[in-house]
Parts: sequence; structure tokens; C-alpha cells
Amino acid sequence: MSKTPNAKLQRWADLITEQEIQAYAKAGFGEKIGIGSRPALLNIDTTNNFVDPKYDMCAERDERLINNLVKVTEAFRDLKLPIFYSRRDDRSHPTKRGVWNLKLGTANTYQYTSDPNADQWPEAYRPREQDVIVLKNKPSPFFATPLESWLRYEDIDSIIIVGISTSGCVRAGALDAFNHNFRVTVIEDCCGDRSRQVHRANMFDMDMKMADVEPLDAVLMELQSRFGN
Repeated sequence: MSKTPNAKLQRWADLITEQEIQAYAKAGFGEKIGIGSRPALLNIDTTNNFVDPKYDMCAERDERLINNLVKVTEAFRDLKLPIFYSRRDDRSHPTKRGVWNLKLGTANTYQYTSDPNADQWPEAYRPREQDVIVLKNKPSPFFATPLESWLRYEDIDSIIIVGISTSGCVRAGALDAFNHNFRVTVIEDCCGDRSRQVHRANMFDMDMKMADVEPLDAVLMELQSRFGN
């Protein structure tokens, strides 16, 4: 018996075929998770290394993404909701870089291993004293870090994810957040990737299997209506 595709599925009709839509609908993918009672913003790897094109990890400066990151950061601060930032841990020693040494051709460059500015954030949305910074050595901010325990301590049940790159660290973070039974929302226009096609394909897959993928304005509207004064 066929099922009617939900609104989330119909949204991706320009990316996949009608037959594929029906296959996802049959399996029941893409239901809405929603934001719970205590959300936190998780900003994944939006440091200079990934937003400034002087670094090899950034293809080009995306002003729209930068502006949206500022907008969502200011909204969470105004609403007094917690913010967590993740960035790379020390990569100066080859053992700490691990298999990146084999997979990444720039893993032993000064930019990647030693530039002190690479892992800082632009002034417009950089962490404040009250924010929490997670240091990681692999794509997911949950892997081998205390992030889950910190979120549990703060009674967080929902994670709003922004960051770079969609297909790498953002997706890894969304999957691990889902694995830990957090409600996950990924803000589509607050994430970036080197390829628009890869960005959109991964957004679709996350929307189907592990998160709600939503535009910034919709997320801010809901947060303001529920957590604003």
C-alpha cells in the first residue's frame, strides 16, 4: 500500500525523482522531529580556517553564510539560550592528526598544523566567556570529547546545528547527536560546503534520516515565539 509523501519529502522534488520520493515515503522517512524544551546552538568549525579563502580549506568567502551565522548567534544570545562551538584540537603532532596524514594532502602544512589564527573565529560571531568550546580531532564534535556530558548537564534536549562543512563535520555532528537521542535541527542556510550539489544532497539525507533541515527564518521565528519574553 503506497503512502502519501509528506511535506518534507515534497520539498526535495527538484533533487530526486518521483519514484525515489515514493520509495522514501513507503519507508516512512522524513517525519518532523521538532525542537524540544531546551535547545542549544552548536556551531561547528566556522573558524577562519573554513571561512577565510586565504586558507586552503575555504574555497571562497560566503558573505551570506557569514551574515546568517551572525544573525543566529545574536538571536541565541538575545534569548539567553546556550551556545556551543566546536573547532579542531592541536594538530601540530602527526599522531594527533592520525589518518588525516594519509587522506589530506595539506595535513603537514603550516596552515593546517601551526597557524595560530586558523582556529580563531571572526569577531562578528566569535565565542564569549559564557559559551562552551569543544576541541576535537575528528569530524564529529561528539567523538572522543565531553560534549554529550556537557549537554546533559545543561539539560539540553535539542541541538540546532550550523557550520562547515555540510557533508563532513556538520553531517557527522548531526548523526552523533541523533545517535545520542537529541532532537536535531540543521539550519540549511547557516551551513556551507565546497560543492552546492554535495551540500544539498547531504541536507536531503539528513532531513530524511536524522534531523529537521529548516531555513534560518523559520527556526528563529519558532525560537522567538517559544522562548522570547
